[in-house]
Amino acid sequence: MKTKVALAIGCVAMGLTAMSCSENQTQKQEKELMEVKVNLEEEKAEMRAELQELESEIDQKINELEAKKNEANAEMKAEIEEMEVELKEEKTEIEKALADIEKASENTWKDIKTSVNKTTRDIEKEWKNFKAEVDETFDGDNK
Repeated sequence: MKTKVALAIGCVAMGLTAMSCSENQTQKQEKELMEVKVNLEEEKAEMRAELQELESEIDQKINELEAKKNEANAEMKAEIEEMEVELKEEKTEIEKALADIEKASENTWKDIKTSVNKTTRDIEKEWKNFKAEVDETFDGDNK
């Protein structure tokens, strides 16, 4: 009888220990999940801010071109309009990247992040080329 009682107490003790470990592991997993969500949101916010800054620069350049277009001759107006089309295409790419960021889940974030980083690099490269082209166009016009 004492053996059965001791065995029962041992089983209860092991069960409580197992439940305690299970609860600790669940809490640990929940904490890790929360950290991942926080990191994901921080990364999304950072990328969103970078893209919005780039979008703002493009908007500013479009406005500058519009102002210059009012004073330009017909040939220069045509060049400015081509530049505006390029800028609007880049802005569309930024808007798509921003939408992708918003839709990204934990499961898709890695792929979205890679895609958005590539898009950002491509746009920044085009942006540098574009700035040089604009400067060249307007410097050539002023000579």
